[in-house]
Amino acid sequence: MNTNKLHNIKEAGFKVPKDYFESLEDIVLSEVKLQETISKPGYKVPDHYFNSLEDKIINAVQPQKDTKVIKLITWQKASYAAAIAASFILIINIFFNKTEHITIETIEIASIENYIIDEDLETDEFASLFTKEDLMDVQLIHDGYSSETLENYVFDNLEIEDIISK
Repeated sequence: MNTNKLHNIKEAGFKVPKDYFESLEDIVLSEVKLQETISKPGYKVPDHYFNSLEDKIINAVQPQKDTKVIKLITWQKASYAAAIAASFILIINIFFNKTEHITIETIEIASIENYIIDEDLETDEFASLFTKEDLMDVQLIHDGYSSETLENYVFDNLEIEDIISK
C-alpha cells in the first residue's frame, strides 16, 4: 500500500468562498441586531385556546356508526365441512379398502421371533397363548442335545449380566 500520498498533501480538502471569514462576523452581528429589534412574535393565540381545543376537536369529529361484522367462516359452516369430509373418507375406506385376512401362516416366522424378542414376553404370557392340547403336542427332545452343545449355546448367545440377573 502506498502511503506517500498521505504525507505529501499540498491542498486542503475544503474550499470556502472568497472573503468568507472576513464577512462572517458582520453577518452574525446583523442577525443578532435583527433579533433584538423584534419585541413580539408574529403569532398570537387567543386566551384559553388550549384549554378548549380538545372539546372543539371532539365535537368536530362525527361519531362513526357501528358496522356489522360478517364472519366468513362460522363454526356451523366449519362443522358441516368437517362432517362432509369425514363422510367422504369413511365412504372411500369402506368401498375401496381391500383388507387381506392375516393369519398366522401368512406372517413370517422372523417377524414373530422379532416381536417376541422386542416385547420381552415372560413365560406366563407364553403359556396364556397356548392351550393344553397345544402344549401336549410340543415335545422337547432331551436326548438330541448334549451338555456340551447346551454349554456352547449359552456361552455364545447369552451375556454374563443376563445369567447373573436370573
